[in-house]
Order: sequence, then C-alpha cells, then structure tokens
Amino acid sequence: MISPLLLLVIGLVLVIGGIVWLRMHAFLALALAAFVVGSLTPTSYLERHFTEEKGESHQRAKVLAEESIGKRLADGFGRTCGKVGILIAMAAIIGTCLMESGAAMRIVRSSLSVFGEKRAPEAMAGSSFLLGIPVFFDTLFYLMVPLAKALALQTKKNYLLYVLAIVAGGAMTHSLVPPTPGPLLVAGELEVDLGRMIVGGLIVGSFGMAGAFAYARWYNGKFPIEVRSMDESDAGVFSKIVEIKETQLPPLFFSLSPLALPVLL
Repeated sequence: MISPLLLLVIGLVLVIGGIVWLRMHAFLALALAAFVVGSLTPTSYLERHFTEEKGESHQRAKVLAEESIGKRLADGFGRTCGKVGILIAMAAIIGTCLMESGAAMRIVRSSLSVFGEKRAPEAMAGSSFLLGIPVFFDTLFYLMVPLAKALALQTKKNYLLYVLAIVAGGAMTHSLVPPTPGPLLVAGELEVDLGRMIVGGLIVGSFGMAGAFAYARWYNGKFPIEVRSMDESDAGVFSKIVEIKETQLPPLFFSLSPLALPVLL
C-alpha cells in the first residue's frame, strides 16, 4: 500500500514541476496533481478520512470512498468555492482596483517620501507587506520592480536589496493574511475565524518579514548585484509606471481604505 508521505511527495512534484518546468497554469497543475493523487489514494485511506475527520458513518464513508475520482474532485472544488469563492473574487476586484486606480502606487510613493532615500528598502518592504494582502504576488512584483530599478539607478547601489525587500514584504502577507486565496483556504479548512487569521497573519508575517529583510541586507552586502540594461519592452513598462504624475494618483486616505477596512472590521 502506498504511504501518505509518498502521496504528498508526488503531489508536490506534480504541482511544482508542472508550474516551473512545464510552464503550466497553476490551476491546471493543481488539478493534475489532485487527479493523480486522488487516483493513487487507497480506498481504506478515504474511508478513514470520512469517518474520523468528517464524522460520517462507516456505511456512508464506504459509499463516498468508492465514488469516482472526477466526482470527488468536483465535490471538493465545489465545497471550497462555497467557503471562500466569493471572498477570493472580491479580493481580486479590490486588488485590481488598487492597481488600476493608482492607489497602490500612491501607497508606495508615500512610504518612500516618509522614509526617505536612506530607508528606501524598509519603505519597499513595508509597502509590499501591505499590498500583498489583496494584490496577487506576481502582479505586486511587476508593479514594484520598476520602482526598485529607478531607486537603484538613482542611488547607484542596493538593487538586490530593493528586490529582496519587495519579496520579503509581499511573500509574507500573500502566504499568511486573508483574503489572499492560500491563507483564506487554510482558514476555511481549519475553521479559523477570519478576523483572528488576519490579525495573526499580520503579526507572524511581520516577524517573518523582519527576518527575511535582515538576511536581504546581509546578502546584499556580500553579493551586490547591479541593475542590468533594459530592453525596449522593459523600458516601456518602466517609464509607464515610474513617470506617473502625482496629480494622477488618488489621495493616500482613499488608497489605504480598501486595505484598512477589512482589518478593522
């Protein structure tokens, strides 16, 4: 009988390999891993899961365990959507609004103006920490990297530190604070109160960001990296983001309100 640990390893290999090596969309990689792992999972494991974790009777657990893999995946996906689907959709809308309206840019620029050039890495990490809550990490990264390049060209140093600061801030809230899909799903599966999950994620994430930022400073001092020359497409994105006028951006209060309101509530 195949061990649960081996099933876990197979799932991880399929997800990571599908995304990184085969360049699959994350949804397709996850669906493939779920199908393969579900097909390999013995019926005895499923019966145990339904009786011990879901509280089903032995007879009902046996019926559920013998269902086809397609039906089990569809039912599981439907339950997940029922728990967190609306929240994920609304968070995606908030994140898109922050990006398209210029609110995200206003938050970043305000942080830079408060901290100043000497503390620009801290400003980048803090801004990414806030924006990583509603904005998907890849979108956040595309927003912030041109600013990191602009700062590095202006200061003639610390390009690696700026980029790692973005990662340190954004990765923490993206992986720990709802309504980002990952932590939102964890909260739903473990039946954790969303308010506690948000506050706890912010606290734990702040410590994680501080540790990652300290490592980024050390690594930047040991192995500095200069800004590489940009091709025409990169230069176009760079100029479009960096050269936005202050008058085109919304006020800071309105920019922060979509982030602050869920936490306050």
